Amino acid sequence: MADTQRKNLLRDLASAARRAQEVREMSPARALRLGLARAAAQLYELPVQVTEVKSTGLGGEEVAAACGPDMLLALLDGPDGARGAVALNRAMVAALIEVQVMGVVSTLELSDRALTPTDAAMVAPWLDAALERVDLALAEGLPEGTGPDCGKAGDWLVGYRFGAMAEDARALALALDATRFHLLRLTVDVALGRRTGEIALLLPAADMAERRNQAEPAATAGESFLQVPAELRVVAGRLSLPLSRAGALRPGDVLPLDRLALATAELRSVDGTLAGQARLGRVGEHWAVRFGPAARPEPPAEPVADTPARSAPAGPARQAPKEQVTALPELPPMDFDDPPEPDTAPVALDGTQELGNAGFE
Repeated sequence: MADTQRKNLLRDLASAARRAQEVREMSPARALRLGLARAAAQLYELPVQVTEVKSTGLGGEEVAAACGPDMLLALLDGPDGARGAVALNRAMVAALIEVQVMGVVSTLELSDRALTPTDAAMVAPWLDAALERVDLALAEGLPEGTGPDCGKAGDWLVGYRFGAMAEDARALALALDATRFHLLRLTVDVALGRRTGEIALLLPAADMAERRNQAEPAATAGESFLQVPAELRVVAGRLSLPLSRAGALRPGDVLPLDRLALATAELRSVDGTLAGQARLGRVGEHWAVRFGPAARPEPPAEPVADTPARSAPAGPARQAPKEQVTALPELPPMDFDDPPEPDTAPVALDGTQELGNAGFE
């Protein structure tokens, strides 16, 4: 029985040692090798092997120069709004399209036609599947109880997916806002040597923990409204003064208040609207305000009688009271049935002779 327990213990120790070795070996380069190969095999039964991986740092001003002139360029959407990029040479694009259209990768000479968004759409499913398997490979290579966002080395590679095709290297560089990038250049053997692909990955040089700290979640409309500053004034007493006395006030003058209602102070907005009731007090050495129940709406102001002005302006906008309107004189009766004949008599003009009808009939 003791020998059996000893064997089980040794087996468990050996398994743990192998697991620790796998954790140490799960680098970003190894995760890319596994991810690209597994995606091609599972989607298209296409043999893909990454033969070389070169990793360097890159400044934001060097992005355009890092992309070859005859490559398919695309943006990658990452976590928390981060953006990366990918570039694939024409041989890699042709192999992925041929295996989907014809079911086999040919050895024909590559066409020199311009790469189009249709080509990018044909490449996108494999690229997304490969990047997803890279995430899984990095997660499996981490200790138990952690995940791809635990802040370990290589987490800058996690969470990216195909975004959109870029027109050229200049447009690609303008769409990237990071200042430093990881540049990974991969050489890929496709279909047992029928094609040799080249892939360049550009990813921001910031780990996920830093991206989470820098990211600011967008506020909803309600949250934005609650962040608008609002000013309330506490009114504990009121005092009316003539303008002449108010203008004569000097520093140090004392104004007596007839009633200081500390227990029923009013909360009013800047425009004077009553917003609620409050109670004034002290907390230590500071004044404090305790909000009370909601205030009742203020009664509407009583209408003020419109006193007639001494000289009212003409027009229907202001009418005098009925008792001030004098009666108009009665008009003589008018006959609308037989209108008077027009007067055709000559008209005498001052300083001129009389004119007749001047020959007009």
